[in-house]
Order: sequence, then structure tokens, then C-alpha cells
Amino acid sequence: MKKIENPYQEDLLLLSSSLSKLLKRRFGKGPETCYITMHASKLVIHIRNFITPAEDVLLKSKKRQLAHTFRASVMETVFKEFSQEAIDTLGIPFNYYLQDWNFEQNSALLLMENRETDEWIDSFISPLLKEKIFQLMTEICSEVHKQPTSMEVIKAHPNLYVIKSTGVLLQVEKMLVTKGHEDLLNERTAEIKESYLRHATAFQELFESKVEDLFIMWDYIHDRSYCFIYI
Repeated sequence: MKKIENPYQEDLLLLSSSLSKLLKRRFGKGPETCYITMHASKLVIHIRNFITPAEDVLLKSKKRQLAHTFRASVMETVFKEFSQEAIDTLGIPFNYYLQDWNFEQNSALLLMENRETDEWIDSFISPLLKEKIFQLMTEICSEVHKQPTSMEVIKAHPNLYVIKSTGVLLQVEKMLVTKGHEDLLNERTAEIKESYLRHATAFQELFESKVEDLFIMWDYIHDRSYCFIYI
């Protein structure tokens, strides 16, 4: 991991405002809050109160997967437009993004990065806490999926921990990715996320703080996943 200086805060505030307006233009409703932070060459975007009236109808009709599919489809266009503005503002190339939408919490997290780099800002976490996090993650993964080949914990800022797991895909899942069937994996990963949410109390005991939000993102191309925990 490499240390680099964060861009000026006003740049991030400008991008937050621009993204809010872009989301409103594309979805017909903008988020109540849109907060962007930067870590190494990545943008972490936390969004709250984003659900549109149409999505609300789908959710109440128990058509959650359709709501996810709709939002993911529109976000492809949003990313293409917003990434160019982010590049122009920050001078950093963003060519890849991950997303997770918590419809229950009415919150979301987007991660924008460059596929060629995977660096995070150095952060100190006590070895004991790291070990406890690894043990809990191993337990959860063993229950619902497979143990990752490696894990890393990053303290992105005082209230956000990022757990990066590598080697998370089963062989059959790798074949689906190769054949372009990532949509088939999305339903399965939604089930896996539910298992993480069921362990929210265990995470709270680890961090000795309430878990305000939890997001899971799957990077199928690079065979890794991220667990973002806001406390």
C-alpha cells in the first residue's frame, strides 16, 4: 500500500454535488446525501435516501431483484458520465466501479478505481483486532461460501473499515464469469450478504461500536470481494 495526499476537499465536495445532480437527472430523484472520500487512487462514495417512487413500488411488490437490475443498468450510464468528470477534476483515471445498494437502509456505497492498481492508504490496526476480524470472516465465509485465500483489513477512516478478500470464487463461478453470466452470480451473492448482516452483532462486539451500515461488493474479474463496515 502506498501513501498519497488526498486531493483538496473542495474537489470532492464539487464531485459530490455533481454526482447528486447526475443521479437526479438519470433516476428522476437525487439522494439526500452523497459523500465522497478518497483513498489512494480510489473513490469511496456513500449515498443515503436514494430510493425512487418506482423502486419503492417494486420493493413493496417483493421484486427486489428487478429493482437491483434496474438500478445497476442505469448506473452503467451514470458511471461513464461521472468518471470522466472525476478524471478531469482529480487527474486520476477511473475505469472500473463496484456498487452495493442497501434498500432496507436506503443507503448505498460505490467504489471507483483503476483496474491496474489495487493500493490503499496505509493505516494502523492493532494485530489483535486484525486477528479477530480474520477469524470472524473465515467463520462467515465457511458457512455460506468458501474461505478466501488471503485477507486484508484497511481502516479507510475512523468510522470505516474495509476487509478485502482474495480468492473468493468457486471454480464453477469462475466459469460463469468467463462466459459472461455474472447476472447469475448476483442473486447468489445477495444471499451471501444476508449472512454477513446476520453477523452484525458479532462485528459490533469486535469494534465495540454499533454497525451503522455494511456493504458487500464482488469483483468477479479479479476474484475478490470487499466488505465495508461503517461504525
